[in-house]
Amino acid sequence: MSDDAGERLDGPRISFVAPDDMNEEQRSLMTDKQSELSLFQLLARHPEVLRRLKAVGSFANRDSQLPAKDRELMILRMAWHYNSEFEWGQHYQQAIEAGWSAEDCERLKDRSAVEGWDDWAMALLSATDGLLDQAMIPTPAWNMLRTRYSEEMMLELVIFFGHYTMVTMFANSFGLGLSPGRPGFSTHDEPTGV
Repeated sequence: MSDDAGERLDGPRISFVAPDDMNEEQRSLMTDKQSELSLFQLLARHPEVLRRLKAVGSFANRDSQLPAKDRELMILRMAWHYNSEFEWGQHYQQAIEAGWSAEDCERLKDRSAVEGWDDWAMALLSATDGLLDQAMIPTPAWNMLRTRYSEEMMLELVIFFGHYTMVTMFANSFGLGLSPGRPGFSTHDEPTGV
């Protein structure tokens, strides 16, 4: 995230659909737990978009062969870069549970930091930065990732990254903000109330 972090909204730009106000179609597209999340309440305004986003999201989250630890590092780097406290808050605890430390999460905010990262983590961060800056994985990062990832996993990585970029754009553009009980950018302790 640069010194000029850009505009941050104080609240949602359009109203969400509260769980009690959802119609049958809207309710059928999400679980009870999802209906409590602002992202799903926002997307309930357009059920067809929700239906399609969930299909890709299910693949990116549950069906992908990419290790959770790798995915979570990339999501947090993206969230920081795009100034998306919503996405940071949603994935901080998942990153901890996947094996990253609070110090790792703080350190990934500094693109110039190399101390403390092994070659694999550096390749993941380089791939993320390349996708963020040039919409392309740099060749050195690609070559390192290919030592563990199959061709299919490389395809999944780009699809996964595109999905989370889109979710981040929804969060920032519609003012989702930080969800209650989730850690923000200045928090590197365990979240409370989750």
